Amino acid sequence: MAPRLLPRLLFPAIAALALLTGCNNLSGGGDVPSKPTKSVLGGGQRIGDVNGPADWLDPENEDSLGCASPPEENVYITGATIMAVDRFDEVADGAFGNLYVQDTVPAPSEYQGMTIFDPGFTPPDLRVARGDVIDILGVHSEFLGPPAGLFGSCKTLPEIGGTATFRFEGSTTPAKTIPFQELFGYENARRYLGMLVRIENVTLSADPVSSNSALPTGGRYTADIDRTGIDTTGVDVSDFPKISNEIYDILNEGPVLTKGAKWKSVTGIVTYFYGFKIAPRSPDDFVQ
Repeated sequence: MAPRLLPRLLFPAIAALALLTGCNNLSGGGDVPSKPTKSVLGGGQRIGDVNGPADWLDPENEDSLGCASPPEENVYITGATIMAVDRFDEVADGAFGNLYVQDTVPAPSEYQGMTIFDPGFTPPDLRVARGDVIDILGVHSEFLGPPAGLFGSCKTLPEIGGTATFRFEGSTTPAKTIPFQELFGYENARRYLGMLVRIENVTLSADPVSSNSALPTGGRYTADIDRTGIDTTGVDVSDFPKISNEIYDILNEGPVLTKGAKWKSVTGIVTYFYGFKIAPRSPDDFVQ
Protein backbone atom coordinates (compact mmCIF):
# COMPACT_ATOMS: atom_id res chain seq x y z
CA MET A 1 0.00 0.00 0.00
CA ALA A 2 1.33 3.40 -0.94
CA PRO A 3 2.09 5.74 1.99
CA ARG A 4 -0.43 8.39 2.84
CA LEU A 5 0.19 11.87 1.54
CA LEU A 6 2.04 13.97 4.12
CA PRO A 7 -0.18 17.05 3.63
CA ARG A 8 -3.12 15.08 5.00
CA LEU A 9 -1.67 15.36 8.48
CA LEU A 10 -2.12 19.11 8.38
CA PHE A 11 -5.85 19.10 7.73
CA PRO A 12 -7.14 18.35 11.26
CA ALA A 13 -5.06 21.18 12.69
CA ILE A 14 -6.16 23.58 9.98
CA ALA A 15 -9.81 22.59 10.45
CA ALA A 16 -9.61 23.04 14.21
CA LEU A 17 -7.92 26.41 13.78
CA ALA A 18 -10.67 27.52 11.44
CA LEU A 19 -13.30 26.62 14.00
CA LEU A 20 -11.54 28.42 16.83
CA THR A 21 -10.48 31.57 15.04
CA GLY A 22 -12.82 32.08 12.10
CA CYS A 23 -11.87 35.45 10.65
CA ASN A 24 -10.55 36.87 13.92
CA ASN A 25 -7.22 38.66 14.07
CA LEU A 26 -4.79 36.09 15.51
CA SER A 27 -3.38 38.77 17.81
CA GLY A 28 -6.71 38.83 19.66
CA GLY A 29 -7.72 42.36 18.59
CA GLY A 30 -10.82 43.45 16.77
CA ASP A 31 -14.50 42.71 17.10
CA VAL A 32 -16.04 39.25 16.79
CA PRO A 33 -16.75 38.75 13.08
CA SER A 34 -20.38 38.76 11.98
CA LYS A 35 -19.67 36.30 9.18
CA PRO A 36 -20.38 32.70 10.29
CA THR A 37 -17.44 30.32 10.56
CA LYS A 38 -17.37 27.84 7.69
CA SER A 39 -18.18 24.24 8.66
CA VAL A 40 -15.23 21.88 8.69
CA LEU A 41 -17.55 19.38 6.98
CA GLY A 42 -17.92 21.57 3.92
CA GLY A 43 -20.91 23.22 2.36
CA GLY A 44 -22.08 20.39 0.12
CA GLN A 45 -24.94 17.94 0.51
CA ARG A 46 -25.14 15.33 3.22
CA ILE A 47 -25.95 11.69 2.50
CA GLY A 48 -29.26 12.17 4.30
CA ASP A 49 -30.13 14.84 1.72
CA VAL A 50 -30.04 12.41 -1.20
CA ASN A 51 -31.09 9.16 0.52
CA GLY A 52 -34.54 8.24 1.77
CA PRO A 53 -37.47 5.80 1.58
CA ALA A 54 -38.07 3.87 -1.63
CA ASP A 55 -41.47 5.28 -2.56
CA TRP A 56 -41.29 3.44 -5.89
CA LEU A 57 -41.50 -0.09 -4.43
CA ASP A 58 -44.00 -2.30 -6.24
CA PRO A 59 -44.47 -5.75 -4.65
CA GLU A 60 -46.57 -6.89 -7.62
CA ASN A 61 -43.78 -6.12 -10.10
CA GLU A 62 -41.70 -9.25 -9.58
CA ASP A 63 -39.49 -8.56 -12.62
CA SER A 64 -38.90 -4.86 -11.83
CA LEU A 65 -40.04 -3.79 -15.29
CA GLY A 66 -40.81 -0.09 -15.80
CA CYS A 67 -40.11 0.85 -12.19
CA ALA A 68 -40.71 4.44 -11.15
CA SER A 69 -37.34 4.66 -9.39
CA PRO A 70 -35.71 8.10 -9.65
CA PRO A 71 -33.24 8.93 -12.42
CA GLU A 72 -29.54 9.42 -11.81
CA GLU A 73 -28.59 12.77 -10.29
CA ASN A 74 -25.34 14.66 -9.89
CA VAL A 75 -24.34 15.10 -6.26
CA TYR A 76 -21.61 16.74 -4.23
CA ILE A 77 -21.42 15.15 -0.79
CA THR A 78 -19.07 16.71 1.75
CA GLY A 79 -17.97 15.60 5.19
CA ALA A 80 -18.70 11.86 4.95
CA THR A 81 -16.87 9.44 7.24
CA ILE A 82 -15.45 6.23 5.80
CA MET A 83 -16.82 3.42 7.97
CA ALA A 84 -15.29 0.58 5.93
CA VAL A 85 -13.07 0.02 2.91
CA ASP A 86 -13.70 -3.21 1.00
CA ARG A 87 -10.24 -4.66 0.35
CA PHE A 88 -11.37 -8.30 0.15
CA ASP A 89 -12.19 -10.08 -3.12
CA GLU A 90 -14.33 -12.92 -1.80
CA VAL A 91 -15.28 -14.28 -5.22
CA ALA A 92 -11.84 -13.84 -6.83
CA ASP A 93 -13.18 -11.75 -9.72
CA GLY A 94 -12.03 -8.28 -8.73
CA ALA A 95 -15.13 -7.51 -6.64
CA PHE A 96 -13.59 -5.13 -4.13
CA GLY A 97 -12.71 -1.46 -3.69
CA ASN A 98 -16.07 -0.03 -2.59
CA LEU A 99 -16.23 2.51 0.22
CA TYR A 100 -18.99 2.56 2.82
CA VAL A 101 -19.56 6.06 4.17
CA GLN A 102 -21.88 7.84 6.60
CA ASP A 103 -22.72 11.39 7.47
CA THR A 104 -20.24 12.56 10.10
CA VAL A 105 -22.38 12.91 13.22
CA PRO A 106 -21.98 12.05 16.93
CA ALA A 107 -25.19 9.96 16.94
CA PRO A 108 -26.15 8.34 13.62
CA SER A 109 -29.78 8.34 12.54
CA GLU A 110 -31.48 6.77 9.51
CA TYR A 111 -30.70 7.04 5.78
CA GLN A 112 -27.20 8.35 6.52
CA GLY A 113 -25.19 5.60 4.84
CA MET A 114 -24.10 5.08 1.24
CA THR A 115 -22.05 2.74 -0.91
CA ILE A 116 -19.41 4.51 -3.03
CA PHE A 117 -19.06 2.17 -5.98
CA ASP A 118 -15.59 1.75 -7.48
CA PRO A 119 -14.48 5.30 -6.57
CA GLY A 120 -11.77 7.35 -8.20
CA PHE A 121 -9.51 9.59 -6.12
CA THR A 122 -8.11 13.10 -6.28
CA PRO A 123 -5.13 13.02 -6.32
CA PRO A 124 -5.00 9.59 -8.00
CA ASP A 125 -2.43 8.24 -5.50
CA LEU A 126 -4.60 9.09 -2.48
CA ARG A 127 -5.10 6.17 -0.09
CA VAL A 128 -8.00 6.32 2.35
CA ALA A 129 -8.83 4.36 5.49
CA ARG A 130 -11.55 3.90 8.06
CA GLY A 131 -12.10 7.14 10.00
CA ASP A 132 -11.11 9.42 7.13
CA VAL A 133 -13.59 12.15 6.21
CA ILE A 134 -14.01 12.70 2.49
CA ASP A 135 -15.99 14.62 -0.12
CA ILE A 136 -17.57 12.81 -3.07
CA LEU A 137 -18.36 14.35 -6.44
CA GLY A 138 -20.33 12.00 -8.64
CA VAL A 139 -23.63 10.47 -9.66
CA HIS A 140 -26.21 9.07 -7.27
CA SER A 141 -28.33 6.22 -8.63
CA GLU A 142 -30.80 3.61 -7.45
CA PHE A 143 -29.39 0.35 -8.84
CA LEU A 144 -32.17 -2.08 -9.80
CA GLY A 145 -29.81 -5.03 -10.11
CA PRO A 146 -27.77 -6.71 -12.85
CA PRO A 147 -29.35 -6.98 -16.31
CA ALA A 148 -29.24 -10.77 -16.00
CA GLY A 149 -31.63 -10.62 -13.06
CA LEU A 150 -33.05 -7.52 -11.40
CA PHE A 151 -33.73 -7.52 -7.66
CA GLY A 152 -37.51 -7.65 -8.14
CA SER A 153 -40.42 -5.61 -6.77
CA CYS A 154 -38.52 -2.45 -7.82
CA LYS A 155 -36.08 -2.87 -4.92
CA THR A 156 -32.91 -0.87 -5.44
CA LEU A 157 -29.46 -0.35 -3.97
CA PRO A 158 -28.60 3.34 -3.50
CA GLU A 159 -25.03 4.07 -4.52
CA ILE A 160 -22.76 6.82 -5.77
CA GLY A 161 -20.13 6.50 -8.46
CA GLY A 162 -17.58 9.26 -8.58
CA THR A 163 -14.41 10.77 -7.18
CA ALA A 164 -13.40 11.06 -3.52
CA THR A 165 -11.18 13.80 -2.10
CA PHE A 166 -9.71 13.89 1.39
CA ARG A 167 -10.98 16.40 3.98
CA PHE A 168 -9.48 15.25 7.32
CA GLU A 169 -8.83 12.10 9.33
CA GLY A 170 -9.76 10.87 12.79
CA SER A 171 -13.56 10.81 12.70
CA THR A 172 -15.15 8.85 15.55
CA THR A 173 -18.61 8.48 14.01
CA PRO A 174 -19.93 5.41 15.88
CA ALA A 175 -21.93 2.35 14.93
CA LYS A 176 -25.66 2.60 15.54
CA THR A 177 -26.98 -0.07 17.92
CA ILE A 178 -30.37 -1.35 16.75
CA PRO A 179 -32.67 -4.30 17.52
CA PHE A 180 -32.17 -7.13 15.03
CA GLN A 181 -35.79 -6.89 13.86
CA GLU A 182 -35.12 -3.36 12.62
CA LEU A 183 -33.46 -5.09 9.65
CA PHE A 184 -36.43 -7.32 8.74
CA GLY A 185 -37.94 -6.48 5.37
CA TYR A 186 -36.68 -4.18 2.64
CA GLU A 187 -38.40 -0.99 3.79
CA ASN A 188 -37.08 -1.37 7.33
CA ALA A 189 -33.53 -2.37 6.44
CA ARG A 190 -33.16 0.25 3.71
CA ARG A 191 -32.97 2.89 6.45
CA TYR A 192 -29.57 1.49 7.42
CA LEU A 193 -28.11 0.53 4.04
CA GLY A 194 -24.43 1.41 3.87
CA MET A 195 -24.36 2.22 7.58
CA LEU A 196 -22.38 0.60 10.38
CA VAL A 197 -24.79 -1.03 12.83
CA ARG A 198 -24.44 -3.17 15.93
CA ILE A 199 -26.88 -5.93 16.89
CA GLU A 200 -26.76 -7.65 20.28
CA ASN A 201 -27.21 -11.20 21.61
CA VAL A 202 -26.49 -12.88 18.28
CA THR A 203 -26.80 -16.64 17.75
CA LEU A 204 -26.30 -18.43 14.43
CA SER A 205 -29.21 -20.67 13.48
CA ALA A 206 -27.32 -22.72 10.88
CA ASP A 207 -23.87 -23.48 9.59
CA PRO A 208 -22.65 -20.97 7.00
CA VAL A 209 -23.25 -21.47 3.30
CA SER A 210 -20.52 -20.89 0.72
CA SER A 211 -21.09 -19.92 -2.90
CA ASN A 212 -17.84 -21.60 -3.92
CA SER A 213 -16.18 -23.79 -1.31
CA ALA A 214 -13.30 -24.50 -3.72
CA LEU A 215 -11.98 -20.97 -3.22
CA PRO A 216 -9.54 -20.46 -0.31
CA THR A 217 -11.90 -17.75 0.95
CA GLY A 218 -15.01 -19.90 0.56
CA GLY A 219 -16.52 -17.54 -1.98
CA ARG A 220 -19.48 -15.56 -0.73
CA TYR A 221 -19.81 -16.89 2.77
CA THR A 222 -23.04 -16.26 4.70
CA ALA A 223 -24.62 -17.45 7.93
CA ASP A 224 -28.23 -17.17 9.13
CA ILE A 225 -28.95 -15.37 12.40
CA ASP A 226 -31.43 -16.94 14.82
CA ARG A 227 -34.85 -15.21 14.90
CA THR A 228 -36.46 -17.28 17.67
CA GLY A 229 -38.98 -15.26 19.64
CA ILE A 230 -39.14 -12.40 17.12
CA ASP A 231 -42.32 -11.73 15.15
CA THR A 232 -41.51 -12.30 11.46
CA THR A 233 -45.05 -12.12 10.09
CA GLY A 234 -45.20 -10.90 6.51
CA VAL A 235 -41.43 -10.78 5.95
CA ASP A 236 -40.07 -12.64 2.92
CA VAL A 237 -37.28 -15.09 3.73
CA SER A 238 -34.92 -13.21 1.40
CA ASP A 239 -35.34 -10.10 3.55
CA PHE A 240 -33.86 -11.56 6.73
CA PRO A 241 -30.24 -10.38 7.02
CA LYS A 242 -27.33 -12.78 7.27
CA ILE A 243 -23.72 -12.34 8.38
CA SER A 244 -21.41 -12.17 5.35
CA ASN A 245 -17.74 -12.04 4.44
CA GLU A 246 -18.01 -9.17 1.93
CA ILE A 247 -15.42 -6.98 3.63
CA TYR A 248 -12.93 -9.40 5.20
CA ASP A 249 -11.98 -13.08 5.04
CA ILE A 250 -14.00 -14.52 7.93
CA LEU A 251 -13.32 -18.12 6.88
CA ASN A 252 -9.55 -17.80 7.26
CA GLU A 253 -9.28 -14.97 9.81
CA GLY A 254 -12.11 -16.02 12.14
CA PRO A 255 -14.12 -16.29 14.16
CA VAL A 256 -15.48 -19.74 13.33
CA LEU A 257 -19.07 -19.48 12.17
CA THR A 258 -21.05 -22.60 13.11
CA LYS A 259 -24.62 -23.34 14.10
CA GLY A 260 -25.14 -22.27 17.71
CA ALA A 261 -22.21 -19.85 17.84
CA LYS A 262 -23.04 -16.89 20.07
CA TRP A 263 -21.77 -13.35 20.54
CA LYS A 264 -22.69 -10.53 22.86
CA SER A 265 -22.75 -8.28 19.80
CA VAL A 266 -21.86 -8.24 16.11
CA THR A 267 -21.04 -5.01 14.25
CA GLY A 268 -21.00 -4.61 10.48
CA ILE A 269 -22.03 -2.68 7.40
CA VAL A 270 -25.58 -3.26 6.16
CA THR A 271 -25.34 -4.30 2.49
CA TYR A 272 -27.84 -5.42 -0.11
CA PHE A 273 -27.61 -7.70 -3.14
CA TYR A 274 -30.66 -9.95 -3.60
CA GLY A 275 -30.96 -9.80 0.17
CA PHE A 276 -29.58 -8.04 3.21
CA LYS A 277 -26.27 -8.79 4.88
CA ILE A 278 -24.39 -7.56 7.92
CA ALA A 279 -20.73 -7.42 6.85
CA PRO A 280 -18.25 -7.20 9.77
CA ARG A 281 -14.95 -5.43 9.04
CA SER A 282 -12.58 -7.54 11.14
CA PRO A 283 -12.65 -10.16 13.92
CA ASP A 284 -12.90 -7.26 16.39
CA ASP A 285 -16.48 -6.69 15.25
CA PHE A 286 -17.50 -9.96 16.95
CA VAL A 287 -17.70 -9.44 20.72
CA GLN A 288 -18.04 -12.46 23.03
